[in-house]
Amino acid sequence: MTMLRLGSVASIALLCLAGCATVADSREETLAARLAAARAEAATAAAADNYSQFLIARYASLINDPVEAAEKYALVARDRPGDLSIIDRAVFSALLADEFGLARSISAKAGAGTLSSSDLARMTLAADALARKDYGSVPVQLVGDEPAVFNALIFTSLRAWALFGEGKPGEAQMALLDASSGDPYLDSLVLNLLALMEVASGDDESALDTFSRIDANGTLIAVAADSYARLLSANGESEKALGVLENFLTHAGPNPVVSNLAERIRAGETLSVQRLDARQGAALSVYVPAAALAAQSQTDLPGVYYAVALRLDPDLHAARSLWADALDTAGRSGESIQMLESIPVSSPYYTSARGQLAWALRRDEQNEKALDLVYRTLANNPDRDLKIQMGDLLRSLDRDGEAAQVFTEIIEQDTRENRSDWRLYYARGALRETLGLWPLAEADLEKALALNPNSAEVLNYLGYSWVDRGTNLEAGLDMIRRALTLRPDSGAITDSLGWAHYKLGDIETAIGYLERAVELSPGVAEINDHLGDAYWAAGRTTEARYQWQRAITLVENQDEIEDLRRKLLTGPKPYPAQAQRP
Repeated sequence: MTMLRLGSVASIALLCLAGCATVADSREETLAARLAAARAEAATAAAADNYSQFLIARYASLINDPVEAAEKYALVARDRPGDLSIIDRAVFSALLADEFGLARSISAKAGAGTLSSSDLARMTLAADALARKDYGSVPVQLVGDEPAVFNALIFTSLRAWALFGEGKPGEAQMALLDASSGDPYLDSLVLNLLALMEVASGDDESALDTFSRIDANGTLIAVAADSYARLLSANGESEKALGVLENFLTHAGPNPVVSNLAERIRAGETLSVQRLDARQGAALSVYVPAAALAAQSQTDLPGVYYAVALRLDPDLHAARSLWADALDTAGRSGESIQMLESIPVSSPYYTSARGQLAWALRRDEQNEKALDLVYRTLANNPDRDLKIQMGDLLRSLDRDGEAAQVFTEIIEQDTRENRSDWRLYYARGALRETLGLWPLAEADLEKALALNPNSAEVLNYLGYSWVDRGTNLEAGLDMIRRALTLRPDSGAITDSLGWAHYKLGDIETAIGYLERAVELSPGVAEINDHLGDAYWAAGRTTEARYQWQRAITLVENQDEIEDLRRKLLTGPKPYPAQAQRP
């Protein structure tokens, strides 16, 4: 009995132990399930958060807010270091927001595979290494997939300047020549950079030869023109140096550095030869291609490269000036103004930056503040280029008489200095035509054309003015045709030719050109207005009214709107006479 009881007790104990084990196992399974569920929920929440941040960043990019985009993309990139698309977007936005430190941090935390495929991340890290004079790290940071042609030029240039920084100028020059791609334009940039490196290396004889070849090809860039002229002046060839600078200004247009140097040579000043260090040379190797890109594109892409160049050389004020222009064009006027105000008085870009700043204020509708800034700057420095900007600014404010007077003062000053600029005569001629001073305007336009016979703008303006007034019809029509040959995709010139045929009574030919002009420049009210007139003359009244209604939506001037509304009711006013086609 005792044994049975003991056995029963043992059985009960075993059953109890088994029951406890089952409960424990059940609890462990429940806990594990809860942990798994929690992890899944956290992962889902993290994914949702990443997606949310990505959408915010994407939207910020679309509305041109790179600061917000950079912040949100950086958060996503932190959790997804292996996502090439995210890393590229994050670095791009950070650089565009002028947050180089953030771009460097994102790039440094990218996965190895991702980094090797990201041109921008590698460029950021390499530029940072070069800026810290860690020259040996530069080629390591650039290891990876073959970059695109444009970036390949910059990668090779960074490697070359890193070698220069290590005290290997010969190897550096050979490395820079490897950047040649077969593209004529990019190769001309390589030669400019090579000449600057030869100057930096003290190899002045080779530099003079390289500069001379580039100048003969007409592909000298501003910083190279400055360096070439300094070398020539130091060798006692001041007249030749002045010729190089004046030739550059004639063909490339105003440049504060080149203009300033020309004035100093004319004044007989002794000039020093400026030799770049590795950081400055590398900065130019990034800035110069970016500036070329900016001249051919209206995107914000060049700003990314300007940020890299400024990390290498914070005193590269040319980059600040161009970037400020791009910011202003993109509607980021506050950032543009801030960047322009960071250019110091000692910089040759200071005066031109004042002009840019005035335009930024003008576009922000701070008109009186813009004019006051220009007048105050001119009081301290009567700079010719700034005067030109002031004339343009007055013209944009419809203060045509004052603008014409400013251009007259500049022309008179140029005459005293034996200089003639067709652009000034063209600008003053257009203003005088608007003011109703046609004989004076005609003389200015003819002078501009004599100075630059192949200016499509002047050919079109003068030819159109003659035809519109019913004088010199054959010559005017021929001028517009020549202008269109020079600028075949110009909506304005195509409109001029169509309108000329309309005035001459050749309606069907006029309609063909005017329809083409509307396709080329669909948002210009005057072209729609002209096409409406031509349709009306051809008896296509419904189409004519459609074009005038379209023009009404494109203008703000109330008088112009009233004229268009009158046309909707009565049609256009007949011209006193329409000549037969010559």
